[in-house]
Amino acid sequence: MIHKMGNGRLDKDLPTKRKPIRHNKPDVQDLGANLIDIFEGKDATVISGITDYSWMQLLTETGTDLSRWPTEKHFTSWLGLSPGQHWSGKMRRNKRKQGRPKAGQIFRQIAQSLLTSKTIALGSFGRKIRSRKGPSIAIKAMARKVAELYWRVMVKGTDFTEYGIKKYEEQLHAQKQKSLERSAKDLNIQLTKIQHLV
Repeated sequence: MIHKMGNGRLDKDLPTKRKPIRHNKPDVQDLGANLIDIFEGKDATVISGITDYSWMQLLTETGTDLSRWPTEKHFTSWLGLSPGQHWSGKMRRNKRKQGRPKAGQIFRQIAQSLLTSKTIALGSFGRKIRSRKGPSIAIKAMARKVAELYWRVMVKGTDFTEYGIKKYEEQLHAQKQKSLERSAKDLNIQLTKIQHLV
C-alpha cells in the first residue's frame, strides 16, 4: 500500500521562482510545490539559506509536525545546537553530548553557506561572532538562528517569521547607527544625514 504525503492538489498559484539548488539537485518534478503542499501552504524557503533540497532533507529528519517540540528552544536543544554549559563552581567541564541528530548537521551546512553572504542579515550576525569567538561557535550560533526560524515558519506561520527577520534587521541597523554616533562623538566629528531623492 502506497502512503502519499500532502493533499495531492498542487496549487497553480504557488511561487514558481525558487532558490537555485547548486549541488545534488534531486530529480523530483515540482519539488517546491510538493513541499508546500505537504506543509499545507507553509514555505520554508522564505528563510535565508534554505532551498527546496535542504528543506526536503529536513523533512526526512524532522517530519511534518514540529509542534511536538513545545518551543523553538526545545527544538534547538534536540538538534544539539543549544550552548552547552557545564560549570561546577569556578571549574568549567567539557562534556560531549550523547548523539547528534542529522538535522542539526543540515542546519550547520546552511549556516556555513550564509557566513560568506554580504547582503543577508544572518551573515553579518555570524561574522560578528566569528571575529570574537571563532568560526565553529559562529556556525553553531547561526545554525541555531536558522533552526529557530524554521520552527517558527512550520509552527507559527510565514508572517510571524518575516516579522522576526525584519525586526532583527532593524535592530542591526540601529546598533550600527549608535556605534557610528559614538565613534563620531569620540573623534569630535559632526554627522550629517543625507536625504535620498526618489
